[in-house]
Amino acid sequence: MSGTSKQVPNKTGVLSEPARQLLFSIIIATYNRAHLFPRAINSVLSQTYQNFEIIVVDDGSSDNTEEVVNSFRVDKRIIYDKNEENLGLSATWNKGLDLASGDYVVFLDDDDELLPDALEAAAAKIAELSPEGVRTIWFDSMDFETGKITGRGINKDGYVTYEDHLCGKVGGDFWTVIDRSLFGGNRFDERAWGGSAGLLWLKVFYQAKVFHVAKPFGITHREHGSTVSRDFRIRIRHREKNLWAAKIFLQEHGEELKRLCPRVYGSRLVDLGLFSLLNSEKAEGVKALFKSLRFYFSFRAVMLILLSPFFNERQIASLSIKSADIKNSLKNFIASFRSKTHPGAEPDA
Repeated sequence: MSGTSKQVPNKTGVLSEPARQLLFSIIIATYNRAHLFPRAINSVLSQTYQNFEIIVVDDGSSDNTEEVVNSFRVDKRIIYDKNEENLGLSATWNKGLDLASGDYVVFLDDDDELLPDALEAAAAKIAELSPEGVRTIWFDSMDFETGKITGRGINKDGYVTYEDHLCGKVGGDFWTVIDRSLFGGNRFDERAWGGSAGLLWLKVFYQAKVFHVAKPFGITHREHGSTVSRDFRIRIRHREKNLWAAKIFLQEHGEELKRLCPRVYGSRLVDLGLFSLLNSEKAEGVKALFKSLRFYFSFRAVMLILLSPFFNERQIASLSIKSADIKNSLKNFIASFRSKTHPGAEPDA
């Protein structure tokens, strides 16, 4: 495969020819965002490094997404495919992977954008680090509104270990550039929600070294809104898929979590307990919640145990959403207070 040469940018910053031969597959999954995703496509088209393909997979949009994409398709590097019905993000990403032919893959959210030199920087780092066994590179992400880096747990160049990722020692938003061959036949689990990506990333990261580059690769936008309470409402709506994700994650990684990071293991059990209760698996849910307290004391777990004999699934869902609303309000209050009393301070992760 191309990209294994030890050649790196010369003194002028121009990439060597072997590095320029790398093909990047930029996968954009979209759904009813015709008004937003042209920014994402334009950010790729304007790259200083031009050896890429853009794969737009439309998850059954009912707006004029196809018309807008077709307006860009004078550029033959843009591939468009549309699901006949709304299948969800995991299925849409999977189709993008199936259509990809590049050496490295980048998943670009349809409302975000790459910085102009993103792929140039990625190609240079791949040429530099691939001889050392690095086949996945994390770059920083910048928040559009605040201009701040959105990842946490690592703020300088360095390796990211499998344990770092499994135990949540690093988190938040990073841009990931992945050797496509690492996926093999692995795909996102379409039966899961939320945890689907985490399950696949662990399989991919386990195979080869991961390196973090402390350099912004792209900008994350939040026009669609993203808060604790909003995100939790979405998780509640997809309760069956969230339960599946919780079960599979613990089935595949539970013993490792228990050994390496018992607190995280306990937190995962709380999630399993909550979504079991929400899916009418009360006995299994209470069992998971009691077990979680051996590893991680959680007020939420205690409250769910106390309420489970008297509240039904709908009432538990309502109370959980109200709790998320309170958490979100408290988080915003603390952030506002800190910004007034400590201008320029970094927010808590």
